[in-house]
Amino acid sequence: MNRSRLALISAVVATALAAACPAPPRSTGTPRPERTIVVGADRVVRGERGFRETYLTVLPNDLALVRERRDASLPEGVSSVEYADVLDSIVPESTRVRFHPAGGDPEDVAFLEQRYRYDVIEPGRLMELSLGGTVRIRWTQGRTGEERTLEGVVESTDEGLFLRTPDGSYTLGVPDGDGWYARTILDDLPGALFARPVLDWIVEVYDGGAGVLETSYLAHGFSWEADYVVTASEDFGTADLLGWVTLRNTTGGRFEDAHLAVVAGQVNVAADERTAYAPMAMGMMAAEGDGDGDYGYVEEGLFEYHLYKLDQPTTLPPYSWKQVAFLERNGIRITTKYRADVALQVGAGGGYEGTSDEIPSPARRVLRIENKAGVDGLGIPLPAGTARVYARSGDDLFFIAAEAVEDTPREEPLEVDAGGAPFLVVKTKIADVQQSDAGMFGSYTVVRHELSAVNRGSHAATVLFRLALPGAGQPYGYPGYGSWDARLERAPGVQGPPLAEVENGVWEMERTLEPDEQVQDVLVLRVHQRY
Repeated sequence: MNRSRLALISAVVATALAAACPAPPRSTGTPRPERTIVVGADRVVRGERGFRETYLTVLPNDLALVRERRDASLPEGVSSVEYADVLDSIVPESTRVRFHPAGGDPEDVAFLEQRYRYDVIEPGRLMELSLGGTVRIRWTQGRTGEERTLEGVVESTDEGLFLRTPDGSYTLGVPDGDGWYARTILDDLPGALFARPVLDWIVEVYDGGAGVLETSYLAHGFSWEADYVVTASEDFGTADLLGWVTLRNTTGGRFEDAHLAVVAGQVNVAADERTAYAPMAMGMMAAEGDGDGDYGYVEEGLFEYHLYKLDQPTTLPPYSWKQVAFLERNGIRITTKYRADVALQVGAGGGYEGTSDEIPSPARRVLRIENKAGVDGLGIPLPAGTARVYARSGDDLFFIAAEAVEDTPREEPLEVDAGGAPFLVVKTKIADVQQSDAGMFGSYTVVRHELSAVNRGSHAATVLFRLALPGAGQPYGYPGYGSWDARLERAPGVQGPPLAEVENGVWEMERTLEPDEQVQDVLVLRVHQRY
C-alpha cells in the first residue's frame, strides 16, 4: 500500500473518530458556585464618632431606604454570597449591591444572579413543609392529667393539622377541649429554612481579597413625624420650643448606632406599593451625616424634597418607636395675633337678610415665631408635624391646643394655632341683597355686610380678619354654574383699614382693638356670575 493511500485512510479514520466522540459542549448560563460566603450583620463596618455604617433614611408612604457597609472577603472565581439579616419587609427588586475591594477595582467583581430567600422558620410554614411527613403531638388530657401522644402523617394544614395515623384512620389532631399544653414535635426540620430572610448572590471575582460589600434596598414598615412642644410665658411674650422626630419601626430589624435621616415631601410610588418602589427614592442614597448640625440634625435641599439627617448615632429596636430631640430653644420671642374667619354670603339664601340676627365668627389665637438667626437664634428649616401648645399661669401649666404645622423653610416664620379667644366677639349681618338678571351676560348680585368686632379682654389685641366666599380656595371655585367674578370693598363714606385680596375670593384686613373697643365695618360684595 503506497503512502498516499495510507494517508487518505488515516484521515478518514480520524474524521470518523471525531464524529463518534464529539468535544464536550460549552457551558451556558450562570456558572455553578464553587463555595459559599456568609456575610452577616456582625460584619457591619464601624465608623467614626460612635456610628456603625448602617444608614436608614425614612421616606413617606411607609418606605425606608436601607444601606449597609459590611466587611467581606471574596475569593477569586465564582462564589455564592449569602447576605444574611435583611429586613423581612424588603422590596427585593430595589436592591443595589457593589463590592469595593481593598486597593482594587469594583469592576473586577461581577454580580451574575440574585435570589431572595424568605422561607423563614415559623410554625405555620413548618407544618406546610411537613406535608407527607410524620409528626407527633403531645398533650395533657384535661380530665385525667395523663400525658398522651398522637403520631401521624400530615395530610393537610388548611384548617388545623389533619393526620393519617398508623392504623389507617384520620384525625384532626387533639380532640377539642381535651388537650392542655399541646405541642407538635418534628424529628427533623423540613426544607431549607432561615431565621431571617437572606439575599443570595452568585458573584464572579477576577482579583479576590478583602473589601467592603455595600448594599442598598427599600423596605416597608417605617414612618416618621415631627412633633413640637411650645410652652408660652404667662404674657405670651416668650416661649420655650422643643422639637422631636418620632420614628416608628414596625419591622423585625434592629438598627444599632445607625445613621438616621428622614425625608419630607411626597415621594411618588406605583399603585401597588407592596411590590413597586419609588424611582425617586432610589436616586437618593442614605444620608451620611457630617456632624456639623447645631440642632441635632442637618437639613439639605433635594429637588422639591428636604432631607433631615440626625447628627448623633441612634439605635432603633424592632417593633418600636423612638423620639429624638432635634431642636431646643428657651426664651425665644414670640408675637401673638388673633384671626377671625368671616364667611361672606352671596345671597339671602345663606344668611339672615334684613334682620337683627347676626352670624358669629369665632376668633383664634395664633403664635408667630420669627425663625430668623438674627432675631431668635433659629433661622432653620422646620419639617411639618404637630405642635402642642402649653401656657404658664404662675406655677401652673395649661394645655391649650394641638395643631398641625406645615413645612417651614429656613428664615420663614412658623405660625401655630394656639386655641380660641372667646374675649373677641366678631359677628356679621347681611343688611341688604340686590340681584339683577343680565340675560345672556349672566347675573349681578350686590350684598351689603355689616361686620362688628369688640375686645372684651384686658389687653390690646391685633386681629386679622379673613373674609372668604363659600368654596373659595377649593378646586372648583364658588358653588353654582359658570364663571364668577367677585369684588369686595368698603361702603362709601366708611373708614377703616385697607382690604387686600390674598387669593381668588379671599380678602384680609388687620386692625388692633384696645380693651372694650368696639368697631363696625360696612362691606359691599359685588358678584358677577357668567352663564
